[in-house]
Amino acid sequence: MENYVTGTDKISDLPDDSLTHILSYLSTREAVQTCIFSKRWRSTWTSLPVLRFDYGNFVPEATKRKHKESMVKFVKFVRGVLQNRERLLSLDTFEFCGHAPQDPCYCADLFSSECILLALKFNPLAFSVCACRQVILDCIEPIFTCASLESISLECASVSPDAKFLDLTAVNLPHLKLLELHSANVDDNFFKILLSGCPVLEELKLCYCILHASLLSSEALTSLVLKCCSFQNKLVISTPNLVHIDIYHAQSDGVRLSMETMRSLRAARIQCLTVHVNDTVKCSKGLLNLHVSSTFGISAHTLKSDQRKVTRNGFPNCSNFKNLTSLQLGCSDLSHLFNSIPLFLHKSPNLEKLSLQVFPKNIWLNTKEKSIEEEWRDAKSKYEKWRDALLQLKHLEVVEIVNCNERMEIVNKLVEELSSFLKSTEIKIVIVQTSK
Repeated sequence: MENYVTGTDKISDLPDDSLTHILSYLSTREAVQTCIFSKRWRSTWTSLPVLRFDYGNFVPEATKRKHKESMVKFVKFVRGVLQNRERLLSLDTFEFCGHAPQDPCYCADLFSSECILLALKFNPLAFSVCACRQVILDCIEPIFTCASLESISLECASVSPDAKFLDLTAVNLPHLKLLELHSANVDDNFFKILLSGCPVLEELKLCYCILHASLLSSEALTSLVLKCCSFQNKLVISTPNLVHIDIYHAQSDGVRLSMETMRSLRAARIQCLTVHVNDTVKCSKGLLNLHVSSTFGISAHTLKSDQRKVTRNGFPNCSNFKNLTSLQLGCSDLSHLFNSIPLFLHKSPNLEKLSLQVFPKNIWLNTKEKSIEEEWRDAKSKYEKWRDALLQLKHLEVVEIVNCNERMEIVNKLVEELSSFLKSTEIKIVIVQTSK
């Protein structure tokens, strides 16, 4: 038999900083369990720079009785880790998820607020909490006055229009650069107090929120994401240094935005039920990439009275996009899609890539189903208008057609027509297949 040399434990010989760094990639529960390895590991977990607590790891497939037992066990564990942590050590990241993945209704609300407040005493840099709405409301003021924070993510259950607003009385976040809110009900007062106390906030993400606000104004913001939000009022966005804006799956019959003084905007995606073009693209002269898509239509009928001017080409007199090189447009209605294209082509002299997508028909629309021939006949005059405009774009290299399985026949018709028209040019037609 071969002789085997017993290996040495080289990991335990690593310095404390290296050990805690390695353990920070584990959940805190797993990291604490390493204390059984040896005396060297017994107290390593008390100086972890990253703490991740997930209630889902404590919930069995379970009855309500077992859920209550798990809730007590989970909170006791979190409290124990925080109370035994070395007091003088700062905390890089604190993540707390109080929802059970099997059932979001199962929430570790018992003493969760106490655990969250205890974590704030370690002056964390990144702070993420997913918990019951009342837990977050109970902790909102201490969180937004924890001056060490550089990023905050708060998530709770679904929100209704009559839910209590996130009420801020004071904000002291001099280092905060990223704020992400899920399922919050916010108004103008929230934005006003928030932004006055976050002088260097660069990224704002609002997901599944109900927005009663009419003004969002910030000199510092460079990135804004509004995902699946419901707009109760027309929202004016005044952010001169914004570089990226992403608005998609808006939960309303039309997103009406006025984007003022967006001198720095370079990339925008607007995807919702109805897009009112003239409001959404106003003052965005620096755009490099623009993606506008809609289920019902992209319209140009929301101009203010002092802007009802038309150019000699017959198109609304909105800003030129001299830096725009990539444009993506999408709609479920072919006529609406074709009608929107000239609005951009005549304003984008340096466009290099045009991407078009015809979405599946919306099953909730109570409209008569058209044949391919009828749909193309209705859209043909609009097609000819923007088709001819392609030849005026000196830098256009690619027309990309996104081919959805459900609209394959109409997409093939469009590709056939374009291929015939552009065969004598150097403009390429690229087909991208998607199942969506």
